Amino acid sequence: MTAYLDNSIDSKNYQENRITYPNSLYEAIVEYHAGGRKLAVDVGCGTGIGTLPLLKYFDKVVGCDPSEKMLQTAREVVDKIPNSEEKRVEFKKVRAEALDECFGENTVDLVVAGESVQYTAFDRFFEQVHKVLKPGGTLSYWFYCDPVFIDYPRANEIFRHSVYEDEQSFGSLWPSEMKYVRKLGSNIGIPDDKSEHIQSETYVPLKSMKPGKFFIYKNDFTLKRLRNIMSTWSVYQTWLDNNEGSTRDIIDHVVEKIKLDCNLSDDAKLRVEWETAFYIARNKG
Repeated sequence: MTAYLDNSIDSKNYQENRITYPNSLYEAIVEYHAGGRKLAVDVGCGTGIGTLPLLKYFDKVVGCDPSEKMLQTAREVVDKIPNSEEKRVEFKKVRAEALDECFGENTVDLVVAGESVQYTAFDRFFEQVHKVLKPGGTLSYWFYCDPVFIDYPRANEIFRHSVYEDEQSFGSLWPSEMKYVRKLGSNIGIPDDKSEHIQSETYVPLKSMKPGKFFIYKNDFTLKRLRNIMSTWSVYQTWLDNNEGSTRDIIDHVVEKIKLDCNLSDDAKLRVEWETAFYIARNKG
């Protein structure tokens, strides 16, 4: 989280190369949602990747994030969309634990959080969501973790070892919040004293029977794309800070190992699916 708050992350690179979410995820949320559609709030919105798709379903959408640099990039993205849409979305600098500084009690129809709940103080976050959501309003949050190479098990072994275990790579640099992402949020839990009709869905490639509604996949994924995605990681910024002046790039090291062991080129077309999970609940009145 520190890399985001101290503005060391390249927000434009983040916007260009971060994973985006499928329409099926938003359709699943709206299908579940039984409340109004006046106001949706995206918590930990970053550059607005998960925010703007909500405009299709809600009259007004607000993205919230503690990083001004991320929000500035989000506003620049909004400046490029049609004026009629631009007026329906705004971005506010606010932490997840202080939503009531921006929203009145029982005024929000939907709260979402994509790949961001791990950074919150859970008890306070859920209290705030319960407070600002209307009775019967919807909370939904989701996670994605590792890309899985469907046809190259050795690539998966190299990726996981390099990213999580190798002390010369990223292994020792991950913040404590990563334990929630690696378990796809299963170790968080929506409090049932504030929510009801709690549902969840998890997909683990090569293990789950079939994909769910939150399914991220690419049939033409490349190692070049993997490099770009990894460059958006906050832990990569940490590595850069710790290795200033180094002529060795850790992402190149990981990707070159995959290329060598699997006999792949940067532009080889690969089938890749992501580990995903999403959670959804209705606010108790």
